[in-house]
Order: sequence, then C-alpha cells, then structure tokens
Amino acid sequence: MKHIGSFTAQVQTLDIPGELKPGYSPIGFVRCGRAACKMTAIEWKVGKETGGKKAPDPVSLKSNEVAQAVFAPVNPLIVENFKVCEGLSRIAFLDGNPAVML
Repeated sequence: MKHIGSFTAQVQTLDIPGELKPGYSPIGFVRCGRAACKMTAIEWKVGKETGGKKAPDPVSLKSNEVAQAVFAPVNPLIVENFKVCEGLSRIAFLDGNPAVML
C-alpha cells in the first residue's frame, strides 16, 4: 500500500444545497484516514435530468445523482481498489458535518 496521487470513485450525492463542480474539495474519509480531496473531473453521471442514462462529461452534480469522478487528495491518503480490499475502497465525503457524497 502506498499514498496515491489521484483516484476514480463512483459516488452518490446526497441532499446538497447547490451544484458540485470540478475544483470542489470535501474531506474524504477512508476507514481511519482522512484528507481533503479535490474533485478534478466528472466522467459521467446518472440522474433525473438524464432520464436514467449516463451523461458523459457533465459540468456539475446535483442532489441525488450517481456519478463517476476523479479526485486528487491534497494530503497523503491510502485508497485501494475494491477488488483488492473492500474496506479501503469505500470513501465518504463530508463538507463540515453533513455527508455530501458516499
């Protein structure tokens, strides 16, 4: 295991008050580790406005959408592939106290 420069995660946005765009930096929690993670790109998303189909290269994310995004940790963080270690592949993103993405 080693620190990573960036990782791709499939996330679901929870009840958020606006839009999340690349550049957004929530705190990512993996088991006992935590670090600010900057969203660098959104690869695709699925939601109500897409009609349940994948929309490639969206501009932003809104509440209750599923997406695949690329994150870059600001501080050292260890994240593993789901097939290698399930526990180190699950990440929760918090902004202050409320969770914004799982």
